[in-house]
Amino acid sequence: MSRSGSRLRRLGALVVVLCALGRIRAAEPSVELDEFVVPVPRAETAAGPTAASTVIEAAPYAGEAKSTAEILATAPGVAVQQYGGLGKMATVSIRGSSADQVQVLLDGMPLSTGAGGGVDLTSIPSAWISRIEVVRGAEGAHYGAGALGGAVNVVTRPAAAGSWSALATAGTFRTGTLAADAAFGEADRWAVMAAVSAEGSTGRFSFLDRTAPGGEQERDRNGYRQVGGLVNAWTMLGSGRLDLLLEASGGHRDLPGPTYNLASSSGWQNDARTAGRLRYSHPVAEGLVLSAELFTRLDRLNLQVQGLGDNALLQRDLESGGSCSLVWLHGAGTLTARGSVGGERISSQVIGVRSRAILWASLSEELDLAGGALRISPALRVDRLGPFGGLSGKLGAAQRLWGPLSLRASVGRTFRAPSFAELFLQQGVLEPNPDLQPETAWSGDAALVVAGAMGQASAGTFVSLYRDLIVYQSAAFRRVKPQNTDKALVRGIELEVATTPQPRLLGASLTLAYTYMATEALRGSEDVLGKDLPRKPRHRLYGRLGFERGPVQAHLEAQWVASQWQEEANIQPIPQAALFGAGARFRLWRDPEVALNVELKNLIDDRKLQDGFANPLPGRMVLVTLRIGGTNEDHPNDSP
Repeated sequence: MSRSGSRLRRLGALVVVLCALGRIRAAEPSVELDEFVVPVPRAETAAGPTAASTVIEAAPYAGEAKSTAEILATAPGVAVQQYGGLGKMATVSIRGSSADQVQVLLDGMPLSTGAGGGVDLTSIPSAWISRIEVVRGAEGAHYGAGALGGAVNVVTRPAAAGSWSALATAGTFRTGTLAADAAFGEADRWAVMAAVSAEGSTGRFSFLDRTAPGGEQERDRNGYRQVGGLVNAWTMLGSGRLDLLLEASGGHRDLPGPTYNLASSSGWQNDARTAGRLRYSHPVAEGLVLSAELFTRLDRLNLQVQGLGDNALLQRDLESGGSCSLVWLHGAGTLTARGSVGGERISSQVIGVRSRAILWASLSEELDLAGGALRISPALRVDRLGPFGGLSGKLGAAQRLWGPLSLRASVGRTFRAPSFAELFLQQGVLEPNPDLQPETAWSGDAALVVAGAMGQASAGTFVSLYRDLIVYQSAAFRRVKPQNTDKALVRGIELEVATTPQPRLLGASLTLAYTYMATEALRGSEDVLGKDLPRKPRHRLYGRLGFERGPVQAHLEAQWVASQWQEEANIQPIPQAALFGAGARFRLWRDPEVALNVELKNLIDDRKLQDGFANPLPGRMVLVTLRIGGTNEDHPNDSP
């Protein structure tokens, strides 16, 4: 029997298992279909319940010493690339995409810069997070050009008057975190929430070099420091509402040399971001709401790396604009029309000063048909970024099949404009290419979802086609230059299980996310054609088993990433990696809540772990956190 036939049989068996879980009920938002309530992932987000999506609530991780990247990595279809761990840059890939092909947003505000390279997840402190919304597939119709693989929306803690919390973490390698937040205001009239965060580590740990078995080395000049502040506020103005978001973060990172020559580099990086958004929403008629928004974001980067010159790279990226939306709640569903006008400007010694206008308009609909048993979600968006323009479309559907079983499916198309760096960067062996054209992607997926009294489970399949991919290739005089030469096919299976705590089983709960992803290069030389894409493992698995009994909670975690390839010819492998962790939470006081968390990372102390670029990862870590204050609960007047 063929491999595809075998996979279909496995998927069919999973459907049978899902149906057996008919008493499962999700802890996610719900969508009412006829007389049966089907909980779906991401029901509150822009792409709607028909999209392939996962909502990761932050409350279960409250007090645990986890970064934003670690929390995000618990979703299926998601791969987080950490460049050395311990505060180093971390980016996200969805369904085989690059970091540039994922839109990362903070409360709906895009964080991607014109310089490219993806959004650094470490710039968002995990203490700020209320939930993370992960959307998989070509989502440009809802999230804009660049969302070829999908989108990640980090939703911050709301302004809920009277809530407050503070925490302090200390642990191995002189790692520590301090964070606090407080909100005040008048019920139903206004509220303000302010949060601050500071963290850092010396980053000095020992590791075993794979190229010299038994040889222990010290990772030095690997420290980091980061601080941040956040303000969320809202007030009622007549029958309308005004929302304000202000965010600032920044820090310093040491950049150590590669494993094979630790003494070769003493580089460093200073980065910072400030961002703000002001939004006013007002009902203009029955079932009709008008919103207007102003936003701005400034990213700053100072970088010095040996081999790139004696002077530090100074780079500034500014984006500002305004948008307007009109939401019509009609009898059969919700129609939303949006538009935006803005611009982006980047400046550095190597790119000079570059700017481009950014304009877009979109139209989306959520239709409830067949008495609510069927939901249809079409969306269309047109974007213009400087000289580049394109159309993005999406069509999704959700159908109740029988009892707890429902079917969700979607298909979409979008594009990504070349970054300023790809168009104009001239540095070292890198050459620019002003003739680049946008990358494009088509994607489709379908999944079966079962919901009941114990949680939720889903099993789905997906396929994505990436065209005109921008890759750096050899050019004249030993230089490399970006070209629209690659084409790739990605297909796979995504499984997800999330149960509620079971009182009869010591409050046990299970979270499971598995991704099978087969990638194939459809264009290139003979030694590349048909091969797996580099740094795209075929298997990823995350599992978490939790227990809750009175004031005590405990959990065990495991992550497994299959072997992958370092380059397109599939010659140099990156070994498989398994990472285990455990933790416990002890509630010391109920009101206000005082809790002590103890967490162990890399439980088996594997000192040969490396990231995809041969940077060593730290061994076993012990982190202790004391947290005091309220929980991250939803309130009727929370900022959306």
